[in-house]
Amino acid sequence: MIEKMKLEHIGIMVHDFKKSAKVYQELLGLQLVDVEEVNVEGEQGTVGFLPVGDIKLELISSPQTSGMVADFLRDKGEGIHHLAFEVDDIDTYYEKLKENGVKFLWAGGIKTGSRNSRVFFFEPKEFNGIYIEILQKEHSHHSE
Repeated sequence: MIEKMKLEHIGIMVHDFKKSAKVYQELLGLQLVDVEEVNVEGEQGTVGFLPVGDIKLELISSPQTSGMVADFLRDKGEGIHHLAFEVDDIDTYYEKLKENGVKFLWAGGIKTGSRNSRVFFFEPKEFNGIYIEILQKEHSHHSE
């Protein structure tokens, strides 16, 4: 019944994207990949990924003074924001959850995220205050 999933990345909110990326690269020897400017639900930001084996660290920053990134940084400071799990069929999984009354962060369903993926977030209260992202990469869509 439950969709098979794997931990794909850990999202980390940062004030200064370039400075933070440099620290992860220099002190941990990680490589920064897939850096892009994103606009999700009207929120602009910079994201980049640092692979560690099969899991990536995602650095996220935003120039905005309000929105998910800015609010998190103001309220909690820099740090881990979300865990992202990859699934093969995001549409079926989302509909099943919706039917069961699960609360989501955004109205209107699944959004386009970074790396041309399709994403949704649970309301953090569903998981002890932790944001959980579900994503499907473009290449794993069933209709292709």
